[in-house]
Amino acid sequence: MTLGILAGLVALSIIVIRLRHGNEGLKDGFSQTSSMMRRIAPMMLIGLVIAAMTEVALPSDVINRWLGDEAGVTGIAIGIAVGATVPAGPYVVIPLLGSLMTSGAGVGPIAAFITAWSVIPISRTLVWELPFLGAGFAVSRFLVVLPFPIVAGFLAPPVFKLFDS
Repeated sequence: MTLGILAGLVALSIIVIRLRHGNEGLKDGFSQTSSMMRRIAPMMLIGLVIAAMTEVALPSDVINRWLGDEAGVTGIAIGIAVGATVPAGPYVVIPLLGSLMTSGAGVGPIAAFITAWSVIPISRTLVWELPFLGAGFAVSRFLVVLPFPIVAGFLAPPVFKLFDS
């Protein structure tokens, strides 16, 4: 279904660009697509390799025990701790999380991980926020968003059940 939606959006954008900018617009669009793919493809490939290797390296029973639905608070805490400390970008993190879910990680720990990775990344805070925005800002922002990964870890599973088919 997702692939169908994305294909439909691509077709719609091709039609709109063709109508607004003609063949030259399509040529420019495909040229930019090619350039973007050359930049992003190596990162995506590395992310997929890391995700696949993690799936093989970490047995499903270990992932299920520490990050599964039954891991409870421990799984959510691990998700938050790892998510906050992983300095990788989306090309690594998203395939890794997909791999962990396939191997038995629960929705709560995965939601806590991705939320912590998004809103309380330690590396970004230390390298960018502290020097450029100051300690007052960095600490204030950190404290304000700190509950979000916890809330996501506990609320995502019941909400997920509403949409999981």
